[in-house]
Amino acid sequence: MSTDLSASLSLRLRPETRDRIATIARATRRSQGDVVREILDRDLGKLEWELRITERVAAHRNGQAKAVTSDELDREMGWDGPPAPDALDWVE
Repeated sequence: MSTDLSASLSLRLRPETRDRIATIARATRRSQGDVVREILDRDLGKLEWELRITERVAAHRNGQAKAVTSDELDREMGWDGPPAPDALDWVE
């Protein structure tokens, strides 16, 4: 993780969001900037994942991507045929 914090970003927050950040900052004895950076670090990947899913759905709807059946996937992964007798033994 880079410690170069020379780039800044300015944004406007709803008062209740700012209050929530301030509360967490006080409770953890950290700056509000540190709290916001942690939130971004934790959740940015989730937003990127959602964007990729949305793009894939759009590509599928536009005919630019092909759907694969579960049977095709099983064959491609080498999972065709019945499961091993002990395949679910670890499930409680």
